[in-house]
Amino acid sequence: MNFLSRSIKGAFNFFKDAVFAEEIASSPGILQRTDPRLKMLVFLTLIVLTCFLRSIPQLLVFYSVSILFAVLSGISIPFFIKRVWFFIPIFTLFIAIPAVFMYGVKSAVIFILRVATCVSFAVLMAITTKHSMLLRALRYFLIPNIFVQILDMTYRYIFFFVKVFEEMHMGLKSRLIKKFDGRQARKWIGSRIGYLFKRSIKMSEDVYMAMLARGYTGEIKKYGR
Repeated sequence: MNFLSRSIKGAFNFFKDAVFAEEIASSPGILQRTDPRLKMLVFLTLIVLTCFLRSIPQLLVFYSVSILFAVLSGISIPFFIKRVWFFIPIFTLFIAIPAVFMYGVKSAVIFILRVATCVSFAVLMAITTKHSMLLRALRYFLIPNIFVQILDMTYRYIFFFVKVFEEMHMGLKSRLIKKFDGRQARKWIGSRIGYLFKRSIKMSEDVYMAMLARGYTGEIKKYGR
């Protein structure tokens, strides 16, 4: 049952972080007031430049720039660092550690700093820009419309299915007489994952047919404000 509880807690944390990110995007920071198109261009340029840096001091300067942007945007530094460094151990385990034996400690440190800096700029872009404005900025850079639409719908349906999973868990708890052991909890989660997968396929077909019935031809038209 602890395994099941941890899974539900992870879903709640996903919602909490997403809502908090929306609050950050609505706050009056320097990046929040910047045009999303300009912001995307600047951060993409910084990421590309970071990929070509081969000096630890230079990488530290660029990483410090990301921290400075976070401070000027009113972002909690512990929250920002946690969001960034959550991804770093994965790269460290599979790439940086072998690099220590092949190229030395310095090369591994450079690689980790490069990844951390690039992820920092990407996180800043994501959490200081509202979802709708971010997608609009992608269209400005001539990203194919179908790609932007898939991103938009994926973002929305992730929230939907996390909510469905939460409701299934609440339904289980309301009918549960004795506690699950770890094996039963994993079995239940596995069955629910399979159910959600089948439901997502069915829903995607239903949504697409509904879109076609309403005149969808590859471009989503929005009316009003």
